[in-house]
Amino acid sequence: MNFIPPIFISHGSPMLMLEPGRAGPAWRALAQSLPRPRAILAVSAHWNTRTPAVSAAAQPETIHDFFGFPAPLYQLDYRPPGAPALRAPMA
Repeated sequence: MNFIPPIFISHGSPMLMLEPGRAGPAWRALAQSLPRPRAILAVSAHWNTRTPAVSAAAQPETIHDFFGFPAPLYQLDYRPPGAPALRAPMA
């Protein structure tokens, strides 16, 4: 089995979606240099739960958890496929 090394990518400002600057081409080049993964694990500190939680949605929804940005940013919708079969059962 081939493994892709873990990569930390900070999302930075939500405005990067509208004004990618130098980060956009750098992220694109990184994506093109790696094999296509079966799944991507995104870790967020934006969830408010008493214990760590894992989403197992078949199709995760876009969450706009920011305020005060230009209207076009709130219109962006990204619907990646989920991978619920990869979620380990919680003990």
